[in-house]
Amino acid sequence: MTSRSPGTRTRMPRAEREAQMLAVAEQVFSARGIQATTMDEIAELVGVTKPLIYDYFGSKEGLLAATIERARGQLLAALIDSWVAQPSAAARVRVRGVVHAFFAFIDEHEQAFALLRTEGALIGEASASVERIRQQTAKAFAEGLRTLPAFEALEPRRVTVMAEILIGGCERLAVWRSTHPGTTAEEATELVVTTIWDGLASVAGA
Repeated sequence: MTSRSPGTRTRMPRAEREAQMLAVAEQVFSARGIQATTMDEIAELVGVTKPLIYDYFGSKEGLLAATIERARGQLLAALIDSWVAQPSAAARVRVRGVVHAFFAFIDEHEQAFALLRTEGALIGEASASVERIRQQTAKAFAEGLRTLPAFEALEPRRVTVMAEILIGGCERLAVWRSTHPGTTAEEATELVVTTIWDGLASVAGA
Protein backbone atom coordinates (compact mmCIF):
# COMPACT_ATOMS: atom_id res chain seq x y z
CA MET A 1 0.00 0.00 0.00
CA THR A 2 1.32 3.42 -0.91
CA SER A 3 0.48 6.62 0.90
CA ARG A 4 -0.44 9.98 -0.48
CA SER A 5 -0.12 13.33 1.19
CA PRO A 6 -3.45 14.72 2.42
CA GLY A 7 -2.30 18.08 1.14
CA THR A 8 -2.21 16.83 -2.44
CA ARG A 9 -5.55 15.03 -2.53
CA THR A 10 -7.80 15.57 -5.49
CA ARG A 11 -11.48 16.37 -5.28
CA MET A 12 -13.86 13.61 -6.26
CA PRO A 13 -17.58 12.85 -5.86
CA ARG A 14 -18.59 11.79 -2.35
CA ALA A 15 -19.63 8.28 -3.41
CA GLU A 16 -16.31 7.72 -5.17
CA ARG A 17 -14.33 9.03 -2.20
CA GLU A 18 -16.33 6.82 0.17
CA ALA A 19 -15.64 3.75 -1.97
CA GLN A 20 -11.94 4.63 -1.93
CA MET A 21 -11.92 4.93 1.86
CA LEU A 22 -13.70 1.60 2.27
CA ALA A 23 -11.32 -0.20 -0.09
CA VAL A 24 -8.29 1.07 1.83
CA ALA A 25 -9.93 0.35 5.19
CA GLU A 26 -10.59 -3.24 4.11
CA GLN A 27 -6.89 -3.70 3.33
CA VAL A 28 -5.70 -2.15 6.59
CA PHE A 29 -8.22 -3.85 8.88
CA SER A 30 -7.40 -7.21 7.27
CA ALA A 31 -3.62 -6.75 7.44
CA ARG A 32 -3.28 -5.17 10.88
CA GLY A 33 -6.36 -6.30 12.75
CA ILE A 34 -9.14 -4.13 14.10
CA GLN A 35 -7.49 -3.00 17.32
CA ALA A 36 -4.13 -2.13 15.74
CA THR A 37 -5.64 -0.14 12.89
CA THR A 38 -5.69 3.62 13.34
CA MET A 39 -7.72 6.25 11.55
CA ASP A 40 -4.51 8.21 11.02
CA GLU A 41 -3.04 5.38 8.97
CA ILE A 42 -6.15 4.99 6.84
CA ALA A 43 -6.34 8.74 6.24
CA GLU A 44 -2.71 8.81 5.14
CA LEU A 45 -3.14 5.92 2.73
CA VAL A 46 -6.30 7.40 1.23
CA GLY A 47 -4.69 10.83 1.02
CA VAL A 48 -7.28 12.73 3.07
CA THR A 49 -7.47 14.26 6.54
CA LYS A 50 -8.60 12.17 9.50
CA PRO A 51 -11.52 14.55 10.22
CA LEU A 52 -12.87 13.84 6.74
CA ILE A 53 -13.06 10.12 7.49
CA TYR A 54 -14.88 10.90 10.74
CA ASP A 55 -17.23 13.13 8.76
CA TYR A 56 -18.09 10.18 6.51
CA PHE A 57 -18.31 7.38 9.08
CA GLY A 58 -18.46 8.93 12.54
CA SER A 59 -15.97 6.62 14.24
CA LYS A 60 -13.58 3.74 13.64
CA GLU A 61 -16.40 1.35 14.53
CA GLY A 62 -18.60 3.10 11.97
CA LEU A 63 -15.88 2.73 9.34
CA LEU A 64 -15.48 -0.95 10.22
CA ALA A 65 -19.25 -1.50 10.02
CA ALA A 66 -19.38 0.16 6.60
CA THR A 67 -16.42 -1.88 5.39
CA ILE A 68 -18.00 -5.17 6.46
CA GLU A 69 -21.36 -4.15 5.05
CA ARG A 70 -19.69 -3.37 1.72
CA ALA A 71 -18.05 -6.82 1.66
CA ARG A 72 -21.27 -8.63 2.49
CA GLY A 73 -23.17 -6.51 -0.02
CA GLN A 74 -20.75 -7.62 -2.72
CA LEU A 75 -21.22 -11.23 -1.65
CA LEU A 76 -24.99 -10.88 -1.76
CA ALA A 77 -24.81 -9.44 -5.29
CA ALA A 78 -22.63 -12.37 -6.40
CA LEU A 79 -25.15 -14.89 -5.01
CA ILE A 80 -28.10 -13.18 -6.67
CA ASP A 81 -26.26 -12.99 -10.00
CA SER A 82 -25.59 -16.72 -9.81
CA TRP A 83 -29.21 -17.51 -8.97
CA VAL A 84 -30.66 -15.60 -11.92
CA ALA A 85 -28.00 -16.83 -14.37
CA GLN A 86 -29.76 -20.18 -14.90
CA PRO A 87 -33.51 -19.53 -14.58
CA SER A 88 -34.55 -22.75 -16.31
CA ALA A 89 -32.04 -25.09 -14.65
CA ALA A 90 -33.07 -27.79 -12.17
CA ALA A 91 -33.34 -26.76 -8.53
CA ARG A 92 -30.22 -28.63 -7.45
CA VAL A 93 -28.19 -27.10 -10.25
CA ARG A 94 -29.27 -23.58 -9.34
CA VAL A 95 -28.59 -24.07 -5.64
CA ARG A 96 -25.24 -25.64 -6.41
CA GLY A 97 -24.37 -22.61 -8.53
CA VAL A 98 -25.15 -20.25 -5.67
CA VAL A 99 -23.11 -22.28 -3.18
CA HIS A 100 -20.17 -22.35 -5.59
CA ALA A 101 -20.50 -18.58 -6.09
CA PHE A 102 -20.23 -18.20 -2.31
CA PHE A 103 -16.93 -20.06 -2.06
CA ALA A 104 -15.56 -18.57 -5.28
CA PHE A 105 -16.25 -15.07 -3.92
CA ILE A 106 -14.36 -15.88 -0.73
CA ASP A 107 -11.38 -17.21 -2.67
CA GLU A 108 -11.32 -14.10 -4.86
CA HIS A 109 -11.82 -11.62 -1.97
CA GLU A 110 -9.53 -12.90 0.76
CA GLN A 111 -9.22 -9.51 2.43
CA ALA A 112 -12.99 -9.08 2.65
CA PHE A 113 -13.40 -12.55 4.10
CA ALA A 114 -10.65 -11.90 6.62
CA LEU A 115 -12.90 -9.15 7.96
CA LEU A 116 -16.00 -11.32 7.90
CA ARG A 117 -14.19 -13.97 9.98
CA THR A 118 -13.90 -11.43 12.80
CA GLU A 119 -17.67 -11.08 13.16
CA GLY A 120 -17.84 -13.04 16.41
CA ALA A 121 -15.66 -10.46 18.15
CA LEU A 122 -17.65 -7.45 16.95
CA ILE A 123 -20.01 -5.40 19.07
CA GLY A 124 -22.25 -2.40 18.62
CA GLU A 125 -22.70 -0.86 15.19
CA ALA A 126 -20.38 -3.29 13.41
CA SER A 127 -22.15 -6.33 14.86
CA ALA A 128 -25.58 -4.93 13.95
CA SER A 129 -24.39 -4.24 10.41
CA VAL A 130 -23.15 -7.80 9.99
CA GLU A 131 -26.40 -9.31 11.23
CA ARG A 132 -28.47 -7.04 8.99
CA ILE A 133 -26.58 -8.12 5.88
CA ARG A 134 -26.70 -11.79 6.92
CA GLN A 135 -30.48 -11.53 7.22
CA GLN A 136 -30.68 -9.94 3.79
CA THR A 137 -28.63 -12.80 2.34
CA ALA A 138 -30.84 -15.47 3.91
CA LYS A 139 -33.98 -13.60 2.85
CA ALA A 140 -32.79 -13.39 -0.75
CA PHE A 141 -32.01 -17.10 -0.78
CA ALA A 142 -35.38 -17.97 0.75
CA GLU A 143 -37.16 -15.85 -1.87
CA GLY A 144 -35.24 -17.71 -4.56
CA LEU A 145 -36.20 -21.10 -3.12
CA ARG A 146 -39.87 -20.12 -3.08
CA THR A 147 -39.76 -19.63 -6.85
CA LEU A 148 -38.98 -23.34 -7.29
CA PRO A 149 -42.04 -25.57 -7.83
CA ALA A 150 -40.99 -28.02 -5.10
CA PHE A 151 -40.84 -25.25 -2.49
CA GLU A 152 -43.63 -22.85 -3.42
CA ALA A 153 -46.25 -24.87 -1.53
CA LEU A 154 -44.24 -25.00 1.70
CA GLU A 155 -44.93 -22.70 4.62
CA PRO A 156 -42.82 -19.53 4.13
CA ARG A 157 -41.32 -19.81 7.61
CA ARG A 158 -40.08 -23.31 6.85
CA VAL A 159 -38.37 -22.16 3.66
CA THR A 160 -36.77 -19.28 5.58
CA VAL A 161 -35.33 -21.75 8.09
CA MET A 162 -33.99 -23.88 5.24
CA ALA A 163 -32.23 -20.85 3.77
CA GLU A 164 -30.72 -20.00 7.17
CA ILE A 165 -29.39 -23.55 7.52
CA LEU A 166 -27.88 -23.51 4.05
CA ILE A 167 -26.21 -20.11 4.43
CA GLY A 168 -25.02 -20.97 7.94
CA GLY A 169 -23.46 -24.19 6.71
CA CYS A 170 -21.62 -22.33 3.96
CA GLU A 171 -20.28 -19.79 6.43
CA ARG A 172 -19.04 -22.36 8.93
CA LEU A 173 -17.34 -24.42 6.21
CA ALA A 174 -15.72 -21.23 4.89
CA VAL A 175 -14.27 -20.52 8.33
CA TRP A 176 -13.02 -24.11 8.60
CA ARG A 177 -11.34 -23.82 5.18
CA SER A 178 -9.46 -20.72 6.36
CA THR A 179 -7.55 -22.83 8.91
CA HIS A 180 -7.44 -26.07 6.89
CA PRO A 181 -5.98 -25.20 3.46
CA GLY A 182 -6.43 -27.60 0.57
CA THR A 183 -10.21 -27.78 0.16
CA THR A 184 -11.09 -26.15 -3.16
CA ALA A 185 -14.21 -24.12 -3.84
CA GLU A 186 -15.47 -27.01 -5.97
CA GLU A 187 -14.92 -29.53 -3.17
CA ALA A 188 -16.51 -27.22 -0.60
CA THR A 189 -19.53 -26.82 -2.87
CA GLU A 190 -19.97 -30.59 -3.14
CA LEU A 191 -19.74 -30.97 0.64
CA VAL A 192 -22.51 -28.41 1.20
CA VAL A 193 -24.76 -29.67 -1.57
CA THR A 194 -24.55 -33.34 -0.58
CA THR A 195 -24.66 -32.74 3.18
CA ILE A 196 -27.20 -29.92 3.46
CA TRP A 197 -29.07 -29.36 0.21
CA ASP A 198 -29.86 -33.01 -0.53
CA GLY A 199 -31.38 -33.29 2.94
CA LEU A 200 -33.48 -30.15 2.54
CA ALA A 201 -34.59 -31.26 -0.90
CA SER A 202 -35.86 -34.54 0.50
CA VAL A 203 -37.99 -32.60 2.98
CA ALA A 204 -39.45 -30.55 0.15
CA GLY A 205 -39.82 -33.53 -2.16
CA ALA A 206 -37.53 -31.83 -4.70
